[in-house]
Amino acid sequence: MTPDIDLLALPDIPLSELATMVDGRLDGPDRPIRHLRPASTHPPAATIGYGAGGYVDEIASRGFSAAIVAPADRDRLGDRPAILHQDPRAAFFSLHTELVRRSIYPTMTARRGTNVRVGTSSSIHEGVRIGDDVVIGDHVTIMPNTVLSDGVGVQSGSVVGEPGFQVAESRSGRYLVPHAGGVYLGSGVSIGANDCIDRAIFSTYTTLDDETMLDNFVHVAHDVEIGSRCTLTAHTELSGSVTLEDDVWLAPRTCCNQFVRFGRGAYTGTGSVVVRDVDPFTLVKGNPARPGGNVCLCRTKLDVSTGAADCEGCGRTYRVEDGKLSLEEFAEAPRRIA
Repeated sequence: MTPDIDLLALPDIPLSELATMVDGRLDGPDRPIRHLRPASTHPPAATIGYGAGGYVDEIASRGFSAAIVAPADRDRLGDRPAILHQDPRAAFFSLHTELVRRSIYPTMTARRGTNVRVGTSSSIHEGVRIGDDVVIGDHVTIMPNTVLSDGVGVQSGSVVGEPGFQVAESRSGRYLVPHAGGVYLGSGVSIGANDCIDRAIFSTYTTLDDETMLDNFVHVAHDVEIGSRCTLTAHTELSGSVTLEDDVWLAPRTCCNQFVRFGRGAYTGTGSVVVRDVDPFTLVKGNPARPGGNVCLCRTKLDVSTGAADCEGCGRTYRVEDGKLSLEEFAEAPRRIA
């Protein structure tokens, strides 16, 4: 289970104090803030976002406690408090950067389970939580706010929890946005050699859920969410905020745009460049990647031209509902033991 994001939350900081940090002006009641999030995400309680124009309407329609907006957009927020600033995006990332600089974001308390093996010259930083039966190879780096659940394996040369790559601009020039979040590796996750998994930017986790496995030379950017039993083969690259539902298989040298979503059981061909969402149980391939048929969880191709299909490989049954493939309930047959 992914740790509570409150472990990474800010202490209650008044909006008035945040406004002072960015030379903004608070308009409305002073409220405590614990999280920062961009306008496009679903915010937890006590969250401040930012926006301009139509994006302010998006903030107003969701559960943001406050937002940084330009004075001209103030009325779009209704009765929510606002920090007024002529450049809301710059102010938002400047605020986050200042909070990191002042060490206001917390670091988790370290824990280490039983039967943990750590290889030669590996570096385990403070604030790392390690479960039971974890194996960490040689020359591995594990950064703060990383959680390695029971049975996780990390092979040699991999780096888990370094800051990702997010560029912002200020009056003094471009800079790399610091990352204050963490990484969560679920039970039985396997990380190959020379992989890089970036921590989240804000108070949340880059997540790889149970039994997901990465080959060598895989890059997982900040705020990616990967479900259970996914497989990422060699040289796969996931840009920021990509989502993989359960049982996704990405072939070698797959790369994709930020914010792309892969439905359950999605599959890519070698060298695919994915620039838009992929439907469940759908094979995509090429540059840009386009649909090339449907596949079962057992990787057998499916013919759904009649609106339904029984997999010839394993017997699973699929139906087309609302234009997308869905899997009917399926009980795995018991395995024979010789």
